[in-house]
This record gives sequence, structure tokens and C-alpha cells, in this order.
Amino acid sequence: LKGEFAEAKWSAATTEDGKVLGLGTDVGPEAMCYRTDLFKQAGLPTDRAELAQKWATWDGYLELGRQYKAKAPAKSAWVDSVGSLYAVMIGQEKERYYDASGKLVYADSPAVKNAWDASTKAAQDGLSAKLDQWSPQWNQAFSTGSFATLPCPAWMLGYIKGQAGDAGKGKWDIAKLPGGAGNWGGSYLSVPRAAKHKKEAYELIKWLTAPEQQATLFTRQGNFPSSTGAIAKVATATDPYFSGAPIGQIFGDAAKAAPVQVLGVHDKNVADQITNALSEVERKGTSPDKAWSNARKGVENAVG
Repeated sequence: LKGEFAEAKWSAATTEDGKVLGLGTDVGPEAMCYRTDLFKQAGLPTDRAELAQKWATWDGYLELGRQYKAKAPAKSAWVDSVGSLYAVMIGQEKERYYDASGKLVYADSPAVKNAWDASTKAAQDGLSAKLDQWSPQWNQAFSTGSFATLPCPAWMLGYIKGQAGDAGKGKWDIAKLPGGAGNWGGSYLSVPRAAKHKKEAYELIKWLTAPEQQATLFTRQGNFPSSTGAIAKVATATDPYFSGAPIGQIFGDAAKAAPVQVLGVHDKNVADQITNALSEVERKGTSPDKAWSNARKGVENAVG
């Protein structure tokens, strides 16, 4: 079945000696969601193809952010938080916190440094709304226009619709993510070793993860397929809520190009400490150097 799944999805559930731990149900390919009405008010272009070109790099994205800030509507920032920015940038990298041998290398990682530097610069330039994702304030911001852009995996579209409601229809659009493809999220189905009916269980998850079922789930609830066959089936899908954006193509291209990431035991511990440190820069004005030192101490305490 290997050839039926996106490479990054299959590899993430494959052990070093070739054991396959589960079959993928969906993935979280990322794009950039943005508010066309707020862009217009700030004098920025709204065409998704033009924006994809202007923010082909993260430097281009941040430069547009500075332009937005200069003419932005009152109480509206460029991005929800610099933690959000950091997370999506680091999600584009093959190696970040660990190398292929399993060694913890975050402190000297070029990928981490690049994402950290861009995120702290965004904080110091005042481009962030300083909102914690999933907080009540963040949820409310979808309807109040507190931020103009949001790095969004495919599953985030349903969340935006739920928070912004009918009033948000046609105000949002989607463009290709700056800096290349990335992934956030996705699940697997596995058969436990203790299962009494392993063969039947395998046949069930094989059916559930087949292209036909994955395409149906995407159509009904927005879970983007991990099956290459299903990705092909939804390639022409568009979303009227997001100004008719070609979501099948945008997220499909991202899913196929997502890197095969090296994941370590303490990936989340490291990410959490760095995100906490970024919050210090964003909200307390802590210098990036001091905040980075705090992040390293936090990782040492968490990882041991």
C-alpha cells in the first residue's frame, strides 16, 4: 500500500527497520488564510496568485505585514501570534529538534534559528495580535477582524467557518503558504497487538483509509486525504466560503510536497518551551537573546 499514500504520511508511521505502525486517515497540509476585506482597507492586493508571488518567502510575508500595519484598520494586526508563525515555519523543515540519528540538535539547528529570528522580528515590529490559539479571545477574533492572516492547515477551514459564522463568508480567501509546503496534523488507524481479530481489523482500516472513503470524509467534514488517490479525486474542489478558493489544488500540492520530518521523543517539549519564550518577547518585551536563554533552560528541565 506504500505507493497509495503521500510519502511524508507513510514514512512518519514506519520504524527504522521497516515496520508499519498504522495507515493514515488524513493530513494537515498548510496554506495561508487571509481576510480580503481587511487587505482592501489597508491597500494590499487580494488576488491569491499575486499574494502567493509576493510572499513566496517569509521575508516577503513579513514585509507585506509591515505594509499592512502602516494602513491597517483599527485594532487589527497582521497575524494572530508569533507562536503561530513559528509553528508553521518549523513545520516546513525536515530536521528541526532532532537529527536523523536521534540526537537533540535544536540549539544549533539552522531551521530553528531561522524560524526564531523571523518570529521575534515580527513581535518586535508589532505584527502580532498576541492571541493564544484556542483561547476565547482568539475565537472571538475571527469575527472582529483582530488579525488579517492565519497560517492554516486544511482542517482549520471548518474551525474558521464555525467561529466566523455566516458573516465571514466571502471575506476569507486562501493562498499558497510562504516558504514552501508544510504539515500540521493528521491521524492514523492501527491494530493493537492484543486485538483478537487482527485480520478483520486490518481489513476495516484498509477500507476506511481507501481513496473513496478519504475523499468522502474531505467532502463532508474537511479532513484532507493522505491517500494519493483521494488527493487526485478532490483536486478540483473549491470552497465558496473562502471566495471560491481552489482548496483541492492548494492543499493537494502542499500534501504531496510536505517534507518527511524527523520526529523525536521530546519534540513537543522543545516546541512548548520555545513557544513560551516567544510569548515573552511578544508580550513582555523580553529581548530575543534573553528569551532564547530561557527557552534552553526550559528544555533542559523538561527533557532532563
